[in-house]
Amino acid sequence: MAFNMTHYIVTGGCGFIGSHLVEALAAMECYVTVVDDKRNGEHIVQSNYVQYLHCAVQDVKFEETTPQVDGIIHLANTPRVRLSMQEPADSIMNNVGPTVSVCEWARHWECPVFFAQSSSRLQGTPYANPYTFGKTLAEETLRLYKKLYQVQSHLLYFYNVYGPREADYGEHSTVVRAFKNQIKKGEPLHIYGNGRKERDFTYVTDVVTGIVKLLLTHDGKRPPWVHLGAGDPKTILEIAEAFGHPFVFEFDRKGEVEKTKCELPYIKAEFDVIEYIHEWKVRQ
Repeated sequence: MAFNMTHYIVTGGCGFIGSHLVEALAAMECYVTVVDDKRNGEHIVQSNYVQYLHCAVQDVKFEETTPQVDGIIHLANTPRVRLSMQEPADSIMNNVGPTVSVCEWARHWECPVFFAQSSSRLQGTPYANPYTFGKTLAEETLRLYKKLYQVQSHLLYFYNVYGPREADYGEHSTVVRAFKNQIKKGEPLHIYGNGRKERDFTYVTDVVTGIVKLLLTHDGKRPPWVHLGAGDPKTILEIAEAFGHPFVFEFDRKGEVEKTKCELPYIKAEFDVIEYIHEWKVRQ
């Protein structure tokens, strides 16, 4: 495929947020190369503007003939705090290794990296769990490449993203997806702790809109980080009550912060999680 316009690489482009972003970029007639081993998603965008490399990020060897890249949106990692507690080595390595590879690509093409950071990274210590620790190491890698090789990077902070194509990690799924799964199985909703933990829930389209806005911003005016959240946290109990389904309380789980809130939203969110849940219930 011949690239003659804007060209982006999206790692993790078959996953939840990544596939929505690829759709948006293709609709804008941007050329996209997706690098994804399909471990966390398998969605394919049927478009002449998109090509896929189904392999691990570390295994990609771009040829000298590969067209110039204008930016790398790095979304590939092992997500979920709870899962990282059970698989710490995989979580840490799958954050650090791919980030080093992405930095090398950016150094070659002299293009910026847009890195999906963790909002929980800001709320507590990096040592709270392997997930935030891995994200911290990845961020330090970006800083190293900026200092030594002038690779520009921009951090994307996400806040409990929900919507179509949410990844299913079983018991490690996001709250909204986990509750949907439990309802479909005829089980009560499982609330860990007293339900008072607060989360800032953000619809996937709002996240993609924010990323696209950042990509379209002139290089010299892009902020070093953006927060893509609604800025209106809800308690887990509020989310459970919105589903209108029986729920039970269980022992709390370690490694999670009490509250996440997007204090400085990059864009105004258009969607509300409670309304989304009510609409989802009607469609069932």
